[in-house]
Amino acid sequence: MLRAKQISGVCSLTLGNLIKSEYFVPNVIYMQCIRWKRKPIWLPTAKSKMFRVPKRPQIPMNEYLELKRLHNNYRTAMKSLMQHFEKEFLKNQVQFDETIVNKQAEEDFIQCNLINDEWNKKVAKIREARLAKLKEENKELIFKKLIEKEERDLLKMQKIEEHVKKLKEEATTFITAENVDKAIEETLANIVNYEFAIDLKGNIYKGKYTSGKETNVENNKVVSL
Repeated sequence: MLRAKQISGVCSLTLGNLIKSEYFVPNVIYMQCIRWKRKPIWLPTAKSKMFRVPKRPQIPMNEYLELKRLHNNYRTAMKSLMQHFEKEFLKNQVQFDETIVNKQAEEDFIQCNLINDEWNKKVAKIREARLAKLKEENKELIFKKLIEKEERDLLKMQKIEEHVKKLKEEATTFITAENVDKAIEETLANIVNYEFAIDLKGNIYKGKYTSGKETNVENNKVVSL
């Protein structure tokens, strides 16, 4: 059975009340998994064993020497590891010195400026080429639009001239002060009456002021009434 004990100074009884299931894993960063058989680890020592002095185990000499050798090797390795960490810490202190950091930042800023200037020059060349090409395309487009406008204006002037010519031809039939009497006489001589009716077959039926004839529009026949 596995249980998780939090290494953060929490009371063991409180933690024991929280940890009831073997699948419960607290959401902590530092924890230690401990295995036991019958008695939970957070319970105190039994009264019958509180003042008992355990018997010192008797270890053979060869086994004692081997354990001592392993222990010395472990302490030597841990001491070397701690010295290595101290050296790395001192290197980091020197590396993160304020003057050194500021100097490195200035050098990095200068290098970044040089890279940025070079990139700006490349982009400027590309932009100039693109703008020159766009300028030529705009010139061609404007020239094409001017030609199309001239053609539209020419066509419009032709239509205006044709319309004016037609009006001049029709001007001979206009009623003016000189021919108004003649126009009145012709109008009185040729009276047009629009009072008539047409049935579904196309026959025209005129009124009392007409000539009294029935005209078939489809057959173009005039039938006397």
